[in-house]
Amino acid sequence: MGKGKKAGIVMLLVSLFLAMIPFSGFAADAKLSVAASGVTASADDGNVPANTVDGNLTTRWSASGDGQWIKYDLGSVKKVSFIKIAFLNGDTRTSNFDIQVSTDNVTFTTVHANVTSSLNTSLQVFDFPDVDPVRYVRIVGHGNSVNTWNSYTEVEIYGDTSASASVDTKFSVPGSSVTASADDGNVPANTVDGSLTTRWSANGNGQWIKYDLGSSVKVAFIKMAFLSGDTRTSSFDIQTSTDNVNFTTVQSNVTSSLNTSLQTFDFPDVTPVRYVRIVGHGNSVNAWNSYNEVEIYGVAPVIPGVPVSTSGELTSALSSASAGTTIVLANGTYTQTGPFVLSNKNGTAGSPITIKAANPGQAIISGGASLQIQNSSNVVIEGLKFTNAGNTALLLDGSNNIRVTRNQFALQATGGTLIWLQVSGVNSHHNRIDHNDFGPKSDTDPLIAYQGDGNGNISQYDVIEYNYFHDVGPWVANGKETIRLGLSGISLSNGFNTIQYNLFENCDGEPEIVSVKSSNNTVRYNTFKTSKGGLTSRHGHNNSFYGNFFLGDGVETEQAGIRIYGNDHKIYNNYMEDLTANVIILDNGNYDGGTGGYPTNPTADDLRAQWKIYRAQVVNNTIVNSTTGIVVGSSKTYPTQDSKVANNIVRNSTGTLYDEVVTTNTIFEGNIGFGSTVSNNSSRTAAQIWGTNPLLTTVNGLQKLSSSSPAINAALGIYTYVTEDMDGEARSTPDIGADERSSSTSFGKHPLVASEVGPNAP
Repeated sequence: MGKGKKAGIVMLLVSLFLAMIPFSGFAADAKLSVAASGVTASADDGNVPANTVDGNLTTRWSASGDGQWIKYDLGSVKKVSFIKIAFLNGDTRTSNFDIQVSTDNVTFTTVHANVTSSLNTSLQVFDFPDVDPVRYVRIVGHGNSVNTWNSYTEVEIYGDTSASASVDTKFSVPGSSVTASADDGNVPANTVDGSLTTRWSANGNGQWIKYDLGSSVKVAFIKMAFLSGDTRTSSFDIQTSTDNVNFTTVQSNVTSSLNTSLQTFDFPDVTPVRYVRIVGHGNSVNAWNSYNEVEIYGVAPVIPGVPVSTSGELTSALSSASAGTTIVLANGTYTQTGPFVLSNKNGTAGSPITIKAANPGQAIISGGASLQIQNSSNVVIEGLKFTNAGNTALLLDGSNNIRVTRNQFALQATGGTLIWLQVSGVNSHHNRIDHNDFGPKSDTDPLIAYQGDGNGNISQYDVIEYNYFHDVGPWVANGKETIRLGLSGISLSNGFNTIQYNLFENCDGEPEIVSVKSSNNTVRYNTFKTSKGGLTSRHGHNNSFYGNFFLGDGVETEQAGIRIYGNDHKIYNNYMEDLTANVIILDNGNYDGGTGGYPTNPTADDLRAQWKIYRAQVVNNTIVNSTTGIVVGSSKTYPTQDSKVANNIVRNSTGTLYDEVVTTNTIFEGNIGFGSTVSNNSSRTAAQIWGTNPLLTTVNGLQKLSSSSPAINAALGIYTYVTEDMDGEARSTPDIGADERSSSTSFGKHPLVASEVGPNAP
C-alpha cells in the first residue's frame, strides 16, 4: 500500500475516533423563527413588514422618515446574539439604524446604536454582546446616505434558548415570611421548616396561610403535605397577589388525595406574583386546616441590564451609562459618604437611561448616600427605597425629562431641616414624579421642593401625580410644606406645572400642605384627607385649583381648604367637607402688585409679601358640614378687587356661610347657602346668595344633589372653563355646586384611597 493511501486511512480513522468523543460545549446560535404576523412597524408605503421574513430578497419593507421602526416578536423569550439585514439598493447606499430589544414590548434597550451598513445587497451580519432574555427586537431606522427612506429586504435574528426559560424550581421562603389568619400554637413557619412532623393548624372555614416570596416571580405550582393526609382529604383555594391587598384565586375548591407525602397542585403559570395565600375550607372529618409542609415552585425573572450589587458597582455603572442603559440594583443597601451621581448623561425618549431596583423597595439608598441627577435628560428612577439621613434623597439638578416612579421615600429623622426631593437648576423641564410613597416625615422643610434655577425661573411642564403623601408632622407655623412649588423670588415665573391625582393623608406639617409660589400652574383631582393645613397660592398669578376633594373629620383643628393671593386665580369644582379652618378665603394682601401683576423691580421683601388679589373666580364649589364657608377679606390692607363668587353651595350648621369681612366690589351670583347665617351683607339678593335648602343626598359617602334639588339647572353667569363637574361628568345646563346631578353611582373622578396611588397602584 502506498504512503499516500496509508496516510489517508490514518486520517480517516482519526476523524472517526474524534467524532466518537462526546465533546461538551456551547450550541451554535441558530436562526430564530419569526412568523409574518409577528412583524409590525411604525408605518409602511405598501411594502409591508412581513416581507422581511419571506425569504425573498426582491421584496421589502419601506417607510420614510427618521425614527421609523420595524419590530419582531419572537413568540417567547430567547437569547439573541446577532442579526442579519439585507437592504434595498444596498450596493449603492448605506443605511443607518439602531438595534433595540425588549421583554415586555414597552421598555426597549438599545444594544447597538448608530449602526451603518456596508455597500452590499446580501445579508449583512450585525453583532453585539448576547442579550438574554429578549422577546422583541426592534430596528429603528435613521434613513440612508441618499435620503430618509428605511428599506429592508430581509431580516434574520439569531440566538438560542433563553436561560430565563429555565425549569421551575422551589422558592426559598424563610419562616418570618409566612403569616396566617390564626393558629393553635402550631405556627405558620412550621410549613417551611422541611419537616413533615411539624404543622400549621387553624380551625374554621376561611382560615388562611400566606407566603411572601420577597419579589415578583412566576409561580407554576405548589406542593402541600397534610396532617393525617392518609385518612382524610382537605379542601382549599390557592390565591396569588402582587400587592398583598388584591388577591386572585388561581385554583378553587381543591381537594387533596389520601396521602401523607407532598402532593402537587398545578395551575396555569401566574406572573407576576409576590404573595401566595392558601385559604382553607376544613377537611372531610372536621373544620380544621392542618398543613405539614408547603413548597412553591416557579421562576424568578431575569431582568436585562447592567446588574449591580455594591455601592462601587453602582457608581461605576452610573459613570458609564448611555442611552438605553438599564442599571438594575440587586436587593441590598447602597451607602457611602456623599451622593451617587449621574452627570451629563442623556438618554432618549425611546431609549432612556434607567436606574431601577430588581425588586421594588428592596434596593435601599441609606446612610450618608443620596442620588443626584445633574445636567442629564431622559432618565427613569424606579423602585428604589430612600432611607438615608441628613441629605436630600433625590436631587434633579438642571435636568429634564426625568421620571421618578414607584419609589419609597422614608428618610431618617435628624431633628433639623431636610428637603426629601428637590427640583432645581437651569434647563429643568418635563419631569414626572409619579406613583411614589412619601412619609412619614417629622423634620422641617418640604418633602418635594422646587427651588428654581438661580435666575428667577422655575422648572416647567412637570407633572406630580398618583403619589401617596402621608403622616407629616408635628405641626409648625412655617416651613414643613408637603409640596412647595416655587419660592417668592421665582413667583412671577411661569411653571405650567401640574399636581394631580395625589392623596395627602394626615399631612399635618404646617398651614400650607401644598404651597404654590409660582405662576400658571394647575392643582387638580387631588384628595386631602384628615390633614391639618390646606392648599395655598402663596405667590404668583393665574393658577387653577379644581376638582379636588378636601375631607376632614370635623374634629382636628386647622383642617383647611384653599387660600390665595395674586391675580387671576380660578377655584372651581372642589368638594369640601368637615373642615375646621377657613375653607375658601380670598384674603386681603399686605402688598399691591397692581392690576397687571408685574410691578417694576419689586424688592425681595415685596416678593415675600402677601399680594392683593385681582380677578379671582370662585365657582361651582360645594362646602358642607364645615366651620366656615367662603370668606372674603381680612384685617390686612388691600382687599380683593374685581373678583367673582358664583354658583357655589355652602351648607353648614355654624358660622357665616358667605362671610364678607370687608367691603369689596366682588360679584356674587347663583350661590346657595343653608343651615346657618347665610351672609353678613344685608344687600345681597336671592339671585346672588339664595338662602334655600339644596336638598343634598349621600352618594358614595359624599353630599350630592338629589333629584329634587333646587340647584339643578340653576347656575347663573357664563364660565366657559367649567365644562365638567367634580366627578368628571359633563355639564350641559349647569347646576349649582361641584356636582352635576346624575343617577350614576360610579364615577371616573372620586376621592382617592391608598390603593389607587403609590408604588403598588395599578
